[in-house]
Amino acid sequence: MKINYKLGENKEVEYKREYSKTLLKTVSAFANYNDGLIVIGINDNGAAVGVSDVSCIKEQVENAINDAVLPNPYFEIETDIYDGKTVLIVKVYKSENTPYTYLGKAYKRISLTTREVDLYEYNELILSGKNLTYDEITVNDSELDLSVFSNKLRKTIGISDVDKNVLASLGLYKNGKYNVASKLLSDNNDIGKITLLRYNKDVELIKDRIDLENMSILSQYDKCIDFYFKHVNKQEVIDGAYRKTIEEIPLVAYREAIANAICHRDYNKQSNIKVEIFDDRIEITSPGGLPVGISYDDFIDGRISVPRNKVIAEIFYRLKLIEKIATGIRRIKSYYKDYNSKPEFQTTANSVRVILPNVLYKEEISLIEKEQKIIDLLNDAEFLAAKEIRMALGVKKTQTNNYLQRLLAKGLIAKIGNGRNVKYMLKEKQHRIQY
Repeated sequence: MKINYKLGENKEVEYKREYSKTLLKTVSAFANYNDGLIVIGINDNGAAVGVSDVSCIKEQVENAINDAVLPNPYFEIETDIYDGKTVLIVKVYKSENTPYTYLGKAYKRISLTTREVDLYEYNELILSGKNLTYDEITVNDSELDLSVFSNKLRKTIGISDVDKNVLASLGLYKNGKYNVASKLLSDNNDIGKITLLRYNKDVELIKDRIDLENMSILSQYDKCIDFYFKHVNKQEVIDGAYRKTIEEIPLVAYREAIANAICHRDYNKQSNIKVEIFDDRIEITSPGGLPVGISYDDFIDGRISVPRNKVIAEIFYRLKLIEKIATGIRRIKSYYKDYNSKPEFQTTANSVRVILPNVLYKEEISLIEKEQKIIDLLNDAEFLAAKEIRMALGVKKTQTNNYLQRLLAKGLIAKIGNGRNVKYMLKEKQHRIQY
């Protein structure tokens, strides 16, 4: 890790004027979540003050970390020269045996501050330290009805007899106990819920609502797809000499987003997955922020995967509901490559939201009678000159120009050519010609 002192402190860099045991909180934070640097010998204003007795301070830091941060994280201590002063750099590396605690508490970095994690985050660190995901935790249910899951296995993979040996091989049954993953797949699953909403044009009013609960996540997935077909339309469009069908929202992108939400949501949180259909988009919100060890850039790039529920993710892969683990975001983006509208991905500490735009949506624009007449004329013709439009309207040149300028400003028509050769055409026709 290199440091640019002039950039100041950030999430991965903390300055300390002098050694104090408060830096041990930051050691805990870096060891728990991500690599980081603690620089001793720089004040709060970013000015170098230096370290007078380097050997002594280095020994103090080493002893303090080894004595007070448990278990001991991996770290290195180096010296550097900044602005003519000797500074001490403590390099702390993200380590595997989380949680790393100072005085019994675990910490995380938020922007420029170091804060104690809450109970939920602490439990996540425990699971991460044991190389477990939440869906691997055992449940108390002695028997589970797995009829839906068994039928899916038979149809997709050809497994005819789904017994406990098969479940064990799939990571769903271990040491005589079912786990959270098997509970989620069961017909009487009461852990993960999904709320489906279709709004009217006035988004304050709900046109349709379905709450999916007490059923297998596989049944939830199927019903999410049914909800799509109920409320998302297709349109026939002319593309050159051909007519083709385009979905308002690509079904393949929606399928991928739903599968990702089910596989990667945080089932330890009580809130539901929410699927909201608006006129211009679908929003799919999944409880739980990004998993430990995944940055927003990693998430958007879609090349690094730390599955929150690795057993469920593997099951969805086997059932061909996802094509390959860690490719979901890239695939969603690829399904929009031929459209101007692009999907959005939003993350908070408590949620991940995927926004799929309606590629055929056009915001309603009010037109006066003459403007609508121009649109009708251009719909019937490839393009028209201003004079042709004026004669068809039966109005003066100035009025025609005013109508054309307003339609240009509204983005409904396009102007092609120059000077006396200027002609007008529908914007959508121009797009088809160009692409």
